Amino acid sequence: MGDDRKGRTLVTGASAGIGAEIARVFGREGHDLVLVARRESQLQALKEEIEKAHGVAVTVHAADLGVPGAPGELAARLADDGLDVDILVNNAGILFDGPFHEIELEEHLSLVQVNIAALVAMSHLFLGPMRERGYGRIVNIASTSAFQPVPGLACYAASKSFVLSLTESMSVELKGSGVTMTAICPGFTATDMVKKMEDDQWGGVANALAMKPSQVAEETYRACMKGRPVHVNGPLNKVAATFVQHQPRWLVRSIVGYMTRK
Repeated sequence: MGDDRKGRTLVTGASAGIGAEIARVFGREGHDLVLVARRESQLQALKEEIEKAHGVAVTVHAADLGVPGAPGELAARLADDGLDVDILVNNAGILFDGPFHEIELEEHLSLVQVNIAALVAMSHLFLGPMRERGYGRIVNIASTSAFQPVPGLACYAASKSFVLSLTESMSVELKGSGVTMTAICPGFTATDMVKKMEDDQWGGVANALAMKPSQVAEETYRACMKGRPVHVNGPLNKVAATFVQHQPRWLVRSIVGYMTRK
């Protein structure tokens, strides 16, 4: 059941794209914010914009969640400042596209660190205090790629499958605690990360089908506040996600493999 109280919201990967739009929506709805990303200058600009537009308090923390230990350091700094986090949005993520063997091992490992390890750490660090207070929301940005294997995005899709599975498990574990966990599953979204895929094997399909980050952010806010376990963004993505879950895996692999080759 939803709860519309205006808690302090922490957004990772908030300097651009979906993260920045999520911050704008939560700020517009009256939530104080903690913005986290590597690029401090962009965070400061967003802080000034949101504070001026909506009169909420915005705190900025530059942090690289690709560094092991960064989530713990961030949680400790916020605790020292007396800032409780009521809503956590795990948006930070990275993507490398191409055949698995052509991507450097260090890039695969950095993806696992940001998309999986940092998300697990942030969720664990902030969940305990939420449970003690009897209220909280955790939002994990997954992807429609979580529903099937994606050749050419093998490690990324696998990381998002982890995020989706973790979120669904936790949403059941947390029933009755006052805390909810929500997986958001957008398809291609017009962010810098997707635009970089324009000239590769995807042949511009990513940009042609991309949703606007602002649209994803609006749906994210509503799903978060309603405490939905899973929300797939956009009607076409909902149809596709439902379709693949009712097909044999060999068929799904063949279809997605054919599409990525084209």
